[in-house]
Amino acid sequence: MNKYKQSFTIKEDIDLLNTLDSGQSFAWERIDENEKVRFKGFFRNSELLVFEQNESIIVKILNGFEDDLKDRFINYLGEDPFTLNDFSTLMNDNVISPVIHKYPKLRILKQEPWECMVGFITSSCSNLERIKHHMRLLREINQGKFPEPNKMFEIGENRLRELGFGFRAPYIINISKAIIDEEISINKIYNSDYRKSLDDLIQIKGIGRKVADCILAYSFDKKEAFPVDRHVLKGLIRWYKYPKKISPDKASDKAKRKFGDLSSHAQQYIFHRQRLASRAEMWGGDHKVHAIDSDIK
Repeated sequence: MNKYKQSFTIKEDIDLLNTLDSGQSFAWERIDENEKVRFKGFFRNSELLVFEQNESIIVKILNGFEDDLKDRFINYLGEDPFTLNDFSTLMNDNVISPVIHKYPKLRILKQEPWECMVGFITSSCSNLERIKHHMRLLREINQGKFPEPNKMFEIGENRLRELGFGFRAPYIINISKAIIDEEISINKIYNSDYRKSLDDLIQIKGIGRKVADCILAYSFDKKEAFPVDRHVLKGLIRWYKYPKKISPDKASDKAKRKFGDLSSHAQQYIFHRQRLASRAEMWGGDHKVHAIDSDIK
């Protein structure tokens, strides 16, 4: 018996490994089979298995199906960066150009905003595997579906603490209530400019500048967003000679002035380069193969 309910093919050549496992999303678990990179995870209310094959993306549906699933998933995987206006600016950047040449199929995802919000609130003072674990738990206690704001509010802070969310639990409940009470509107954020969207998000307790920028870059397609975490900050100091004691917020502002409407893409390439360099420096071996050649000592 075929264990897959249905499958479809997306005829686009996308770097799934470095897109789905890049810290943009916490919905995917890498489960390689026969030395092939595969990811199992959730998109909306469907559980999927996805992998690359013959310059296409194969999507097998494990559970759940929606009529418009294919179109929505294509949108989720983001746009080909080479189609962006002025992308040549990044191609001519001495720091970013080597990353683009080595990883030309890297994408920025366009996630469902609500799940992205919860994911990045959960990410505070945590690590990638722990965040993914917590996001899976939310589906497990809600029959495989990610809890909508009303359901999340019903689950409550105490239950979230029992699940291990700790100090993040009240923040998740807080943003659930803010959406329920229409203090914050997902549609309004979509339709507002970057600055207004950022200001609205950081008014919500538990959402700081970096978390807000991640949400805006990875779910609202605000290309001016430039999230700065430790990898990005280290990269900006290392390659762009930012002051060693510059704050993440000031580094973000400075980078946005440089990259403008290409900020979120520039950030992802800088993040990717620095993360690969750090892994090569710490662990060596195969990690050196993935890093940019000039970063290997």
